[in-house]
Amino acid sequence: MKNKIWENYNNSNSLLVIASYPKKRETYSKGVCAVSSFTKNTISGLQKENPGKKIIVLTMILKKPEVYEEDGILVIRCFKRNNPLSYIEILKNANRFNKVKSTLIEFEFASFGNTIATGMIAPLTWLLFLLGKDITMVIHQVLFDLKKISGHIGISANNPKTMILNLLLKLFYKALTMPVKNIVVLEDEFKKRLELLIGKGKINVIPHGVDFNIENNSADTARINKKLGIKKNDFIILYFGYLTWYKGVDFLIKALKDKHTLNGKRIKLVVAGGPSFTQEKKAHYQKFLNKVNNEAKKSKNTIITGFVDEKDITPIFKASDLVVLPYRTFMSSSGPLSLALSHEKPFIISRKLELLLSSKDVRQSMDYANIARDDILFDLNAKSLVLTIKNASATKTHQKMVKFSKALGQERSFLKLAKSYNEIISKNMEYEFKPALSSA
Repeated sequence: MKNKIWENYNNSNSLLVIASYPKKRETYSKGVCAVSSFTKNTISGLQKENPGKKIIVLTMILKKPEVYEEDGILVIRCFKRNNPLSYIEILKNANRFNKVKSTLIEFEFASFGNTIATGMIAPLTWLLFLLGKDITMVIHQVLFDLKKISGHIGISANNPKTMILNLLLKLFYKALTMPVKNIVVLEDEFKKRLELLIGKGKINVIPHGVDFNIENNSADTARINKKLGIKKNDFIILYFGYLTWYKGVDFLIKALKDKHTLNGKRIKLVVAGGPSFTQEKKAHYQKFLNKVNNEAKKSKNTIITGFVDEKDITPIFKASDLVVLPYRTFMSSSGPLSLALSHEKPFIISRKLELLLSSKDVRQSMDYANIARDDILFDLNAKSLVLTIKNASATKTHQKMVKFSKALGQERSFLKLAKSYNEIISKNMEYEFKPALSSA
């Protein structure tokens, strides 16, 4: 029976996907990296764009190897994080589907495990190329200077090894991308960076998709309000996602710990997230977590929820008034920003993410809503953050920011972006994402 199912997926029109993937019947799972939900949303969109298309996902083992069908997708859990030797199983399965040429790889640092496991993705990609696979790779992070994430990876910015590591990082990107027919990045800025290293011709920009099906997982917002101690006239500021240094959660808690009211309303900071799945066992990260928790304990207006179950994502966003992204560096697109757009929530971002506003669809949506850059941006200091929050909480600005979020979200729905992915994967050519704001 198993061989018959596998043979049913082994045809020239199928798509082979190699990526992290959420647990069965979930999209936003605990214990897997954030790329998992992105992968599922992307291929679900592709499936709707191409009814009847067969998709095979080769992904990480959670508790034990598994093979199962889910919504017309064959999921094969066949390799382990932190174990490059288990990549042999990827090659075996890829070769088993010998009629399937189109291959999509979702790559994010640490998604496949530690440094060695990550580094071995490059030779794995070459071996897939030698098996005759036409590879499209989504690269989620583009950064060539590790000094900018020194606090995230636990290396001093002044460490002389950093220069050597930066060189090795560039060599890795080159080795990783050479056998790939098409590359997808999620921001215009990342395309510019990568083109300086590997040249033009095969790098495409498709924005981070927005999941509008998440509403189906909604729960009673009143229950969340009661659980978090949210009162009717509170102004709720939301940080959503894993607690990491580069996302600036420690700065945000410290900057707001002595700020209790704003525009006549009591403010409450909800930090909706838990320890990073990929970093939680590292000593430098444990030290960072202790710092975050200690700062939160000093603050009377901050609550850290821990990992948010899928059913609670929508009510937490619905309970919030403003989403804040206090990132220290711009190295990847933001999943929490995508979720803010899913729920049409106003958001503000640190100036470290300012280049995010250069994307064509962002500029068009800002013009459509009559939003200025200074309405969205803040410097990484408490005074600038509070002033920006104060401005965003004013009624007229808040309404414009809702309009902006709604317009941008419509441009970036996973279902709409599936057409872009389909164009790239099926035609193996450079593609330009063209927003059509007239639909907003």
